[in-house]
Amino acid sequence: MNLVGNYYINLKFGDIDVPVSPQMVDSIVVTQDIDRLLPTFKISVMDATGVLGEITPFDKEMNNITLEFSRTDYTNEVNNFDFSVKRRKPDSDRKYQIEGVLNVPGILTNLYRRAITGNVKTSIESLAGELGIKNTEVGQSLNYDKTIIQPRWTDAKLLRYLSDNLVGRGNESCYYSFIKNTSDGKTLVFNSLDELLSKPIKYGFIISHKPYEDLIPVIEYKVFDNSPIISDLGAASQDYGYFDYETGVYTENSISIDDCPALAERMLVDGDNVNDSVFVTGLGRSNDFTGNFNGRMRGSYYRRINGLINMWISVGGLENAAPGDLVKIIFGESFVGGNLLMYQHSGYGLVQRVTHILGSSFMTSLLLTRNGIDTSIDTGLLKSKNIKVK
Repeated sequence: MNLVGNYYINLKFGDIDVPVSPQMVDSIVVTQDIDRLLPTFKISVMDATGVLGEITPFDKEMNNITLEFSRTDYTNEVNNFDFSVKRRKPDSDRKYQIEGVLNVPGILTNLYRRAITGNVKTSIESLAGELGIKNTEVGQSLNYDKTIIQPRWTDAKLLRYLSDNLVGRGNESCYYSFIKNTSDGKTLVFNSLDELLSKPIKYGFIISHKPYEDLIPVIEYKVFDNSPIISDLGAASQDYGYFDYETGVYTENSISIDDCPALAERMLVDGDNVNDSVFVTGLGRSNDFTGNFNGRMRGSYYRRINGLINMWISVGGLENAAPGDLVKIIFGESFVGGNLLMYQHSGYGLVQRVTHILGSSFMTSLLLTRNGIDTSIDTGLLKSKNIKVK
């Protein structure tokens, strides 16, 4: 491992070790997202001699990129990525840029026509094994039997379809399916929003210039309040209609915000807008897998509600931060007043996106999402009825 700035790194193009130094590396950006199946990367290095961009031929072997990085040289903390190059961009400024995704052979290209019978949880874990992924985090809510049809789809398309439509044995919905990469290797995650929000807290952060106890200081943050836009689409409920194939009747249904899993005590939705909704049609006809489209519509609706508040935070490098993690945010000034709810964006957040930025130093940016705010001030905002972290 090579020491660069405040971190250690190894970079290989095929079997060729690429020396990394602050003078050579323009930027290395690795992104993992809860809504993207595979992590991605972008690397921009100075190529003054043109060896990488204009001299060395890139064959199949050179399209494999190995990237290891960590704040320390402890082996158990190193995050080791195996990437596949999808685009190369050498230019006249002698910068060499490459982009690609985590290398999971066949997941985006191989087509299968098959029926998968038996336990859903076991079936998804077996699918991960076929893809060469040893670690899985598949929710216990899928521990029941159901036949899955893969009608000449890639495994990526099948996983997307399942996450959009499955309903758990406890009526869970809004499933997320993605592959994360940590020091433990590749892990296929397939969890409902209920299950993700019920996990233990992985990191604690403090909005302050210095750490406090086990809280990690946040260098900078930005809060995005998306409630005005989302409210225009109808936030308090979700109405929809579909053709019921079994009865031959067009059916309408409604989903209440009260059942939506939440992290914040107040939904960022006005209490007097309880009947607001934009009616959704065009779902098609029901079938054996999606009898009433409840899983699909609750998934779409709950994702929207969980995005009412987005918060970007930047911290010192966290090589093993991953999408789906739960974190806690505290504003340092709230300790002075003795009221942690003084700042409405204090509380818990779900990590939607992790962006590692490696250059002269190692930084990590996290995109946190949640359904609203926590406050001790009287407000007309709806109270969350299904809070997962208390």
